Amino acid sequence: MRWEGSMFREVQQVPARGSMVFQPLSLAGHRYVILGNDYAPSRVYRLGPGGHLEPAQELLAPAPRAFAPISLGHGHFLVASSFKGATQIYRHVTVDLGA
Repeated sequence: MRWEGSMFREVQQVPARGSMVFQPLSLAGHRYVILGNDYAPSRVYRLGPGGHLEPAQELLAPAPRAFAPISLGHGHFLVASSFKGATQIYRHVTVDLGA
């Protein structure tokens, strides 16, 4: 949604059936939104140059309830706490496809 002075206007729809958390975060200088889902894989969206969310990855964290970005030294991680399973930790890796 985008605020236009007196009301919100729709910018983009994101499929969210079964979702329990929709969390924006910044990790390693990149901006993401993570949609945590109970019934399907959770989805990571990257904020694209035009301000739209672009699908980036699926996460198999079972019934996630929160996500937390953590940076340690040169490493960047995403912690996904779960309602039904173990907490999972993902490492953020940037691959340069231009080289």
